[in-house]
Amino acid sequence: MDSRATTQDLCAELEGSESGIYAATSELHERGLIRRDDDDEWSLTGIGLVVSEVVSDRRRLDELLASDADYWRTHDATALPNSFRGRLQSLREADVIRVSDADPAGIVRLIHEQLVGSERVAVVAPVHFPNLGRTLRTVCREHPGRLVVTDAVIEAIRRHDDGVVPVPENLSIRVLDVEFALAVTDETTFLSLPTLDGEYDAKTEIVADDEESMEWALDLFEWSWRRAMPIADHSVPTRSI
Repeated sequence: MDSRATTQDLCAELEGSESGIYAATSELHERGLIRRDDDDEWSLTGIGLVVSEVVSDRRRLDELLASDADYWRTHDATALPNSFRGRLQSLREADVIRVSDADPAGIVRLIHEQLVGSERVAVVAPVHFPNLGRTLRTVCREHPGRLVVTDAVIEAIRRHDDGVVPVPENLSIRVLDVEFALAVTDETTFLSLPTLDGEYDAKTEIVADDEESMEWALDLFEWSWRRAMPIADHSVPTRSI
């Protein structure tokens, strides 16, 4: 019920018997979800508005989970902060992209292509991606970027770079314990959740370019960025490149 309507209007618009609709409106009224004005029109109460929104969100969440049930059965959404799990329905327009064993680097290549030329560069990396540093170094020559990594990534980088972390000019790096991977560009967002056994899934990615998904992803990145420690405050040697 998005607007005012009489019981007769509801009977004309909704499927179901007239007696059933009368019974339903009576029950909703008793529960304080709808009210009737002097013109005999029903409308939502304050409680009704809240319940209506919750029901709408639940339907959108069901739509998301049903769109690729196999993915959501095998991946751990609890890797996301509670508040963002509560907004998962924002991703209902997203697609789950899978790459084959014959092209294991397909997702990394797709993310690289989106990062190059993008003015917005916001990345969360829970594992070490060997070519990510090279990509960000190239991208950040033109535009500033932000990168959130885990302690495990820091240690992996140090093993490959004589114990120090190279920091490209124009790239701000912070450190935070996270389990999800995220990349947000001007037009596309990429999200990767771990499998149920906690492993990073390099062959599957949630990809979206609609406004609601982008807003959700940007909020998630900013949430991570605010809680992360600047690498300058971390007990690890760095060098500018």
